[in-house]
Amino acid sequence: MGNIIINLKAEKEIRQALEELGFDLNVIEDEEPDAALGNGGLGRLAACFLDSLSTLGYPAYGCGIRYKYGMFEQKIENGFQVEVPDNWLRYGNPFEIKRSEYAQEVKFGDMLK
Repeated sequence: MGNIIINLKAEKEIRQALEELGFDLNVIEDEEPDAALGNGGLGRLAACFLDSLSTLGYPAYGCGIRYKYGMFEQKIENGFQVEVPDNWLRYGNPFEIKRSEYAQEVKFGDMLK
């Protein structure tokens, strides 16, 4: 969320609006968990690339791979790194909610004629 606000160049306005509603942007930003470690290197690179395209106003889209396993959360215990599974799907994924009422047929070239 913080990165999106920076890209929108709207931090001052958003911070002010939240303060008027009795909220602190810093506290809200602290609620967003860090991305898990593991198989995310190329995904993060792609996200940076898409952020750059968006910031520069280029039309673009991205496709992702939905990892169920392979991600981990890093904890430090007694001075050592310990990896534990990152339960990143615990709240579900809003992009996986089927909305049949909005379904559209999309044709590519001559494949579906």
